[in-house]
Amino acid sequence: MDVVLSRDEVDRALAAVRGDSDRIAESLVEMDAHPGHKLLKDAALTGLTARRWAQARTAMATLWEQFATYRDMVARAQEVRARRSRPGDEELAELTDLLHGRVVELDSEAVPIERRGLTGPAQVTERITLAELLTRMRQAFDTVTAVLAAAESAWSAAIGRFDPLDRRLHAVSVQAESVGAAVGEVAAIRRDLDRARELVLTDVLTVHATDALPDVERRIADLETRLPRLARVRDEFTARLVAFEAVLSDIEAVEATARQTHAAMVEKIASPGLPVPGEHASSAVRARLRRLRARQGSEGWDVLAREADDLERFATTALDGARTALRAITGLLDRRAELRGRLEAYQVKAARLGHAEDGELSRLHDEAHRILFTAPCDLAAATRALNRYRQAIQDRTQPREERAE
Repeated sequence: MDVVLSRDEVDRALAAVRGDSDRIAESLVEMDAHPGHKLLKDAALTGLTARRWAQARTAMATLWEQFATYRDMVARAQEVRARRSRPGDEELAELTDLLHGRVVELDSEAVPIERRGLTGPAQVTERITLAELLTRMRQAFDTVTAVLAAAESAWSAAIGRFDPLDRRLHAVSVQAESVGAAVGEVAAIRRDLDRARELVLTDVLTVHATDALPDVERRIADLETRLPRLARVRDEFTARLVAFEAVLSDIEAVEATARQTHAAMVEKIASPGLPVPGEHASSAVRARLRRLRARQGSEGWDVLAREADDLERFATTALDGARTALRAITGLLDRRAELRGRLEAYQVKAARLGHAEDGELSRLHDEAHRILFTAPCDLAAATRALNRYRQAIQDRTQPREERAE
């Protein structure tokens, strides 16, 4: 070198590289102990993580080699400085070269024949200064620690999502077993969760490592809603069967009443036009209830819940239908009673208006009375007779009312 360092400059430069050497040693030890290093070094990695770790692992090995070179060069400089308390020109020149010269030899590199020419060297060796070596070490260290930190951060974020999902999935798997439903769904979710975990373990740095987790969480949440409902179905199933029995009893009672009422009605009403009530509704409900009981224990509660819901709708419709049929039958008897009541009211009205001795009105009244009180009663004929009687009273009343106005 053209410029030789003074003794003070040598001492300051030597102190600086010694300090750097100590700090590098501490940093490399911390790098080796980094959680990201522990995570990556023994894992069977794939994908992006495998590629980035391969680069980082090579850089780490190079760092240790470069540090050994750096440390050796610092040791050589210390040996030269220790020769004399006041180094002479020769020592100062040597120290200047060691501390600032291109004395660090990097690995030789073979030069391809097409690039070296006829008389060119077959190998080249790069020489750099300690400062340049330190710069390269800093760059390599930053590259390595970035990978280690990224791996640790991604792993911490991912594993923090797996543990709660594992606990929730375990809870729903217990519920699924207890109600005999969604066992296959739980197994499928478990497979997807395991695949996601494997991807995190082997390729934690890929952006897709946890892509499956939102869907897994959604499916678990769905089971967390459905399975408690099925548990309630299980717990309330016996009571529900009792309720179905009660509805069936109601249907049977209505059908029995309808048959009895129909028998009385055909004696009292002519040509009612209503079929004889049967036991179709109760028979159908009874058969479906028997089938539901038989399937208890052989089907999951999800299937039983659907069948119970269907039976509830069917039984409610059957009971409504039976009551409608009964009302149709009793309606004819009610109609006869209504017509009888009207006949009596019209008779009272005729007497109040002074027509009690009217022969024509008496004849019309007697005709309507005969039809209404004859069994079986012809409701259509009775209605017509009553209308004739009503109209006759109205005809006799209208002129007097008009005169009063």
